[in-house]
Amino acid sequence: MEHAGPTPRVAAALARLRELGERVTPARRAVLEVVDAADRADEHLTAEQIGARVTRLEPSTHRATLYRALTSLGSAGVLSHIHVGGNATVYHLVGRGGPPLADGPGTAASAPVDRPVHGHVHVRCLSCGRVQDAPADVLAAAADRLRSALGFELDSGQVALPGRCARCRVGRSGSSEATASPGS
Repeated sequence: MEHAGPTPRVAAALARLRELGERVTPARRAVLEVVDAADRADEHLTAEQIGARVTRLEPSTHRATLYRALTSLGSAGVLSHIHVGGNATVYHLVGRGGPPLADGPGTAASAPVDRPVHGHVHVRCLSCGRVQDAPADVLAAAADRLRSALGFELDSGQVALPGRCARCRVGRSGSSEATASPGS
């Protein structure tokens, strides 16, 4: 299937794959396009949801191919995954190419050691399951305290913090206690 020209973020991810010596397959391209579109629509898609959309772009993509693509794109540093509770994982396209997460074919030994920056953290409502983006600096004080007290470097990019969203808090309590919340 022929695709329209990629967005700048997809083009950067494809360039990163080529830079690492990785193959750019129709399935990988479709995964990147689907995840990028979801990111732009403020959606947080699971592998199953990505698979359903990839099938529309590349009908011959097998489920196993999809999972291999998600894994390899994550290892290449162009996709990130966020654990949102239970067994659910959602995916984001990384805004810039990062280094591979593990040694493997096509990995550059001289790649920089910095990690991809997501630009936000995630929160997940325990009542309705909605996943939202919150400002990256929302955990800055906790990260600073952990670093100074324990020498521990916090990486909140792969988990969603559990809690209750404003809608569910208002619905449960009948009050408007949650009218102003960070990141809304």
